Amino acid sequence: MKKIKVLHLQLLPLLSGVQNMMIQLLKGLDPNEFEIFVVSKGDGPLVDEVEKNGWTHITLDYLVREISFKDFKAMIGFYKILKMINPDIVHTHSSKTGFIGRIIARIAGIKLIIHTLHGFSFHPYQNFTTRVFYQLLESFAAMFAHYNVFVNQYEKEFAIHKLGFNPAKSLTIYNGINAYKKIREYPESFNFIENSLNIVSVSRFSEQKNIVSTIEQAIDIVNMYENINFTFYGDGELYGLCQKIIKQNKAQDKIFLPGWAKDIQEILLGYDVFLLNSLWEGLPISILEAMSVGLPVIASNIKGNNELVDESNGWLIKPYDLKGLQKVVEQIMLNPEDIALKGKQSLKKVTYIFQEELFINRYVELYKKRFTKENADVVNER
Repeated sequence: MKKIKVLHLQLLPLLSGVQNMMIQLLKGLDPNEFEIFVVSKGDGPLVDEVEKNGWTHITLDYLVREISFKDFKAMIGFYKILKMINPDIVHTHSSKTGFIGRIIARIAGIKLIIHTLHGFSFHPYQNFTTRVFYQLLESFAAMFAHYNVFVNQYEKEFAIHKLGFNPAKSLTIYNGINAYKKIREYPESFNFIENSLNIVSVSRFSEQKNIVSTIEQAIDIVNMYENINFTFYGDGELYGLCQKIIKQNKAQDKIFLPGWAKDIQEILLGYDVFLLNSLWEGLPISILEAMSVGLPVIASNIKGNNELVDESNGWLIKPYDLKGLQKVVEQIMLNPEDIALKGKQSLKKVTYIFQEELFINRYVELYKKRFTKENADVVNER
């Protein structure tokens, strides 16, 4: 039987949340049914991972994050790749590659074009003109896809009602993860005199993740309570500034910045509570990883986060509420039994709502839909 050729388009050859979600999906495809190609900029951990799994990587070095004249070269280069490979399916990710990929794939006559929106390119912290400009770009590019897939329900509804996305071609597929092979085991009672409360975060050190404000709040908390520690895994453009702030406040023995780490789920087992106080998100893989080992979660009350976290498995705070994190810590100290109770609910949510198998099966169903006679006309409708 002829294999279905699937080509994924990414921007950067990194292994952050967007790329890891793609790798997770591709590993779930039957190699007897699908032939896999990945296009991105060259030289990076994503390329290594693609080649390690026996898939084909194609370099397109004209891809850049910013809007640039290089975008025209990227479009031409991508068109040539499509004509060379002749894939049955093109699946794009992120805003820039989603814009280029959907348009060029339609021009090239690709049978099925899918775009996953891991979070819009616009957000509330941009100025009005920039935000409207990106909204117009998203609305325009959406018309070229057969399906636009959202990772949270909020953005799907916003796209349909505010940006004019076709409801029949818009759907939500939550990112998925399985319960980890080990689960965080909590003592029946938590004594804050005998035990430290260890709070952990995993994210890029960027404006989006609100990392500077979060670390400043953490400094205030460790100055108040000697039995609380914070560890922030990750790296990025604000890493050096965060190091400086911690050193200036002499908090190096309470707040730790170890950089990126492999086997993060195994590492998370050594902590009590997970923290992500970002400003905007799609559906954070880092929160899912924490939930998969049975950690309760403190998260900013924004779209995406609040579809993973509620009062059953964690605490929601306002991103710029400078006392919000402190209030939650005080609640935990007053009700330490909540750590175990909410952690168990995190695991339950992963098992029943955000399971990896559900995530992969939804995409496989979408991939195969075009290749059944019954649905072929539906997919091709505009």
